[in-house]
Amino acid sequence: MFTPLEDIRFLADSENRFTALEALAAGSRTRSELRSVTEASSATISRLLGDFESRGWVARDGNRYALTPLGEYVASEFIDLYDHMTTASDLRELLPWFPLGALDVEFDLEILTGARITAATPDDPMAPVARVLDIERESTRTNTLADKFPEPCIEARHEAVVGGTQTMELVTTPAVIESVMTSPCADEFEDIVAADRSTVYVYDGDVPPGGIYDGTAYLIVLDDRDVSVGLIESDDPALVDRLTETVDEYREASTRLTTSELRNGQESGWAET
Repeated sequence: MFTPLEDIRFLADSENRFTALEALAAGSRTRSELRSVTEASSATISRLLGDFESRGWVARDGNRYALTPLGEYVASEFIDLYDHMTTASDLRELLPWFPLGALDVEFDLEILTGARITAATPDDPMAPVARVLDIERESTRTNTLADKFPEPCIEARHEAVVGGTQTMELVTTPAVIESVMTSPCADEFEDIVAADRSTVYVYDGDVPPGGIYDGTAYLIVLDDRDVSVGLIESDDPALVDRLTETVDEYREASTRLTTSELRNGQESGWAET
């Protein structure tokens, strides 16, 4: 008889056991298939399946193994726990900087279970920035709040909107516009503003960086030095709806930017609502 803690330790102490359980949760498997998915030896798979059978989690049918109803229950609960702990691990360094105040919503971390989290690391401090550039370059439709618009982002947007087929809505600030128009990418930005598939708005105040792309919400996490330390992406409807409402609120309080204002340098006009 195994205690609950013994069963938890049994699964948690071996990546092979968890990987095999996850594979079996998707459908029946042969020993060979389990060896392939776990990259474990035949002896390891034999012991693993024997342990699963002794716990009543797996039944054999010919040369295939499938989860029993009890095994399906265990797999569902343990995989769910694993997903939650993965999210907790990924958020550990980001949560102190998570922009809850800027979103002005009550937030349930359950929403982030299964989210794609890209964190800056000592080995790859630019990972969040690189992922943002992928989003800006590859998305079909974007609604973005931008507190910065550096040259690589302008180039990515120019490629996607002017040179491609992306539809873009951007809400940014007078300070960002002023910075962009004194950069080497001023002409490219003007092309973006003039493009039929692009609409740029200027909000007189700060905006929380993030937005929606192709039905997925994304939040850029900044530390107290205003440095990007992470990117969180989720298609959870609750988060998508909340962020969509936030983008709408900033857009409605903004003024649309025109190419004539860019050419005439009417900074004061950008700040009017």
